[in-house]
Parts: sequence; C-alpha cells; structure tokens
Amino acid sequence: QVSRNATLIVGSYTGISSAHIWAKEKIIIGSHVDIGADCIIMDNDCHSLDWSIRQNKDIDVSGEYIDYANSKSAPIIIEDNVLIGARSIILKGVTIGARSIIGAGSVVTRDIPSDCIAAGNPCKVLKSLI
Repeated sequence: QVSRNATLIVGSYTGISSAHIWAKEKIIIGSHVDIGADCIIMDNDCHSLDWSIRQNKDIDVSGEYIDYANSKSAPIIIEDNVLIGARSIILKGVTIGARSIIGAGSVVTRDIPSDCIAAGNPCKVLKSLI
C-alpha cells in the first residue's frame, strides 16, 4: 500500500518475493537488493498510540482515517546490494547500509551499518564483512 502523498522508489535489478510494503511517507530501496519471501516493510505504525484516536473512524480532508493520519512515520532507506532474509520485518525510520545481509526472521528497529551481517529480534550486527 502506498499512501496518496508517499514516495516509493525501487532501484534497478531489485528482487522482491511476496513482500508487503506499506509506505505512508517514504521508502527507498536501492539497486541489486534481494528481499526474501513474506518480508514486511512499513514506514509507519498504522495506528495512533492514543486509544481515543484509534476509536475515531472519521476520515480527514486527505481521505485517510483519522487514526492512520495520526500514526507516526519515518522514512526507510535500504541501500544498494542488500540481502534481506525471508520473513524479516523492517520498521519505520531504519536505514540498512549497502552490502549488508539481514538474517531471516529478523525485526529491524534500528539502523544497520554497511558491510555486515545482522539478525535477530531486535536485529543486531553479528559480524562485519570487511
């Protein structure tokens, strides 16, 4: 799902296997990126943290539910030549550095530097590739 004012950029030679991508603000995926099956990439929380806003089913002037419009979002950047293992989850505000590998089933909640192997929940750097 790409919201009305969102930006989704996917570079050349990038492969995406049955992933769910939900862009409210901005998601940039570089070139030569491989995204494994069933990954979730979301630059937003989808819902407000305020229960009273979550209950509000009204639609704002841009056509979005008030709840979704008030959810937090932050851009995701996946740099070139990254490999993301199957069923990983990439959450808002994350940058994954070039040439890094994200292990299957990881939940990426913080930036991952370039040239490393990272995995887990939460995802952490396990090994440098240089």
